[in-house]
Amino acid sequence: MIIIRALAFLLFFTVIPMAVGRLITYKARVSLTEEYLIGFFGNLGIFYILYSVIAWLQLWVTMGEAVTGAFTLLLKAYFPLIAVLLIAWLVLERKSFSAGIKTATTKFGIITKKIFTDGFTVIYFLAFMAVLVLQLYMAYGYEVNEWSYDDYDYVVSSKDTITYDALSYVNIIDGTMPNTLEKRLAYSWDSYIAMLSKVSGFEVTTVCHTILPVLFLLIAYGVYYYIAQFIFEKTDDRLIFLLILSFAYIFGLYSHYSVTFRLLGAIWQGKAVLTVIAIPFFTMYLIKSYSSTLSNGRILPIIAISMGASSLTSLGIIFIPIMAVITWVLMCAYNKRIYGIRYLIASLVGPAYLGVFYTLIWMLQSDATGGSDQYFPFRRRHEWWYKWFKENI
Repeated sequence: MIIIRALAFLLFFTVIPMAVGRLITYKARVSLTEEYLIGFFGNLGIFYILYSVIAWLQLWVTMGEAVTGAFTLLLKAYFPLIAVLLIAWLVLERKSFSAGIKTATTKFGIITKKIFTDGFTVIYFLAFMAVLVLQLYMAYGYEVNEWSYDDYDYVVSSKDTITYDALSYVNIIDGTMPNTLEKRLAYSWDSYIAMLSKVSGFEVTTVCHTILPVLFLLIAYGVYYYIAQFIFEKTDDRLIFLLILSFAYIFGLYSHYSVTFRLLGAIWQGKAVLTVIAIPFFTMYLIKSYSSTLSNGRILPIIAISMGASSLTSLGIIFIPIMAVITWVLMCAYNKRIYGIRYLIASLVGPAYLGVFYTLIWMLQSDATGGSDQYFPFRRRHEWWYKWFKENI
């Protein structure tokens, strides 16, 4: 049973991202790495949209007494939708599985040949693998002891989501409900971790401090190799880049505000996933998109990445627009004209969604705590969707 649950957990880091990524890029095929990462963040974006709707309903029907059932409702909406997407992917790709496997095998063979036909490249490859394995070992064996002050929010909130069957609704200190902070309810990452814990049967702490560090380290270095492919033409130069980057990370833990801490200290936190995985990948994907012929087929992938990145932390409302606008300005300067407005707008969809959702939560919270329904005077206790929730007595 444990093995089955573990395999179900891994689906969210293997098959599901590839399926979602292939569906999103169906009209504009990209590399396997891009498909996987687009699918990974696209899946987070899908979860975020469902989460925001149900979290809003949870607050809407709260008129004093706490209600529960929102997390269960979210899972009932999310799992069938993912199942439909998987079936759609299998149907659409039924004739191209063999071709896809052949393409992946060919690319792997080319990379392997480049590595093992040159003596120095072999040395660089083995050195990088040794450093990577060391980091993975430390992540798996020792990050269980790494506790930052943010874990009193991230880990506890995820655990409370399961325990109380509610979405970011519980006071993390004393467990009282309802107790909602706008900045915490505005993103869905805590609830996504809770979903992973529920699916696997692993404790939230185990998911955060043992499993996710290993998986996210692999994804992060996959992103860094993706960046190296764009910067360097030769394989040995790419490996040297990864080696230098690895050592910079290993010896860069000078504070809890360093990038090293986000990668090697607390990578399971939403702001860490945003800064060491989402932002680097999104930046490079935008640069490649702007550098190629402009195509409407890239708009949906950009929106998917933007939504997924915005679901990680409320700080996405700041960091993502800064990155997107800077990238756009640089590409306009490079092309000496206003260029790629559609890509810029698509890249800002996620932060805009986050900002609107945050504002609506604030308005609803103001009504709840201010004693008067200033923004939503038509809100009633027994809406027809109240049947999905139950009072916490």
